[in-house]
Amino acid sequence: MTLTEEIIEKTIIVGNQMGLHARVATVVVQTMRNFNCQVTLVKDGMEVDARSVLGLLLLAATPGSEIVIKGNGPDSRSAVDSICQLIETEESDNF
Repeated sequence: MTLTEEIIEKTIIVGNQMGLHARVATVVVQTMRNFNCQVTLVKDGMEVDARSVLGLLLLAATPGSEIVIKGNGPDSRSAVDSICQLIETEESDNF
């Protein structure tokens, strides 16, 4: 990591009525393909890579769960913002 890389951290609440389920996790992983940074999600002390569907499912994030999203890298702000949008909005119910 160079000094010019940005480190971002945001706390969100899962807004989807089904929680962080398989389809949403898959879309998160697909979204990460557009970014060149490291993003992790943390819930109850468990930290997982945003590029891992299995890891995201292991968080067992139910509706109303608090998740911390951490990004590290040159485009981490955009990546974290995109993932926040996917997880905390009701729109993800359409997946």
